[in-house]
Amino acid sequence: MRRGLIRVPSRVQTATGVLLTAGLAMAAAGAVMLPPWLAPRTAGTPAGLEQQADAAEGLWRRSVETVAMARGVAPDEALIGGEWTPLVTTLGEIEAKRVSVSPAWPRALVREFHRAGLRPGDVVVASFSGSFPGINLAVMSAAEAMGLRLAAVSSVTASSWGATDPGFTWPELEVRLDAAGVLRRATVAVSAGGDGDRALDLDDEGQSLARAIAARCAGQLRARLIVPLDFESAIRDRLDAFDAARAGRPIAAFVNVGGTEAALGRSPAILTVQNGWLGKAPFDASPGRGLVARMVEQGVPVLHILNVRGLAVRWGIL
Repeated sequence: MRRGLIRVPSRVQTATGVLLTAGLAMAAAGAVMLPPWLAPRTAGTPAGLEQQADAAEGLWRRSVETVAMARGVAPDEALIGGEWTPLVTTLGEIEAKRVSVSPAWPRALVREFHRAGLRPGDVVVASFSGSFPGINLAVMSAAEAMGLRLAAVSSVTASSWGATDPGFTWPELEVRLDAAGVLRRATVAVSAGGDGDRALDLDDEGQSLARAIAARCAGQLRARLIVPLDFESAIRDRLDAFDAARAGRPIAAFVNVGGTEAALGRSPAILTVQNGWLGKAPFDASPGRGLVARMVEQGVPVLHILNVRGLAVRWGIL
């Protein structure tokens, strides 16, 4: 006899099979309850998920087509902005930006939201920069298709090749889509973004432009305008906006898209965090920690989306 091989007598195998078959039959008749790991999957769950994924992708595609028509470009170029504009705060990679505008993102997010246990009516809060408008749209589309209550704080500025063109910054895109009735608005507060959440890393022209866009879009979206005095007030203003939007309901998840200062914070600890769903263990206790770290320490499930190429590989988008 080979080592490590345990032979089970045939009479034991037969008895086990009979008992298991009988148990399954009784469970089917409602006589007993099977443990979750043994219970058969219901046929409605995969079908429901697939229908929601189809709906999310449809919303995303209609949104992109609406933007493309407004810009006078092809849909695959609708969400790719200029490399250098007065609103660019940091360098971006064109390859990453092209990955971020795949229609596979809304489908993947429906799957991930299901995996996290999110259900219709759950409150999801988000931080949207202008760097990945395609993924912002994917989060919104997935949330709407699943019946989630999404509340986001959106920033105007972006890294290169993102939503960098005046007239087509992220908050302005949401205004267009809301006005066209294509996608339900999610933004509950708007900031200029960038350094200090006031675009301090831009020149005078860029600062004035970013702040003007933020103020105008806040009014059009009936959202708060965030003009913080310092880093802590930028955090507090966002938490206040989320509290008002959730109306006493718990936050079921927090989604961060892009690299806003308020979301990432000023601590190097965020550099050790992998993209995707974060663990439950707090990773930063410093005063400079951002919303990502603070949501983790509050026990809120956090989906962190910044390194889109790596996440696309893990999620099967590439």
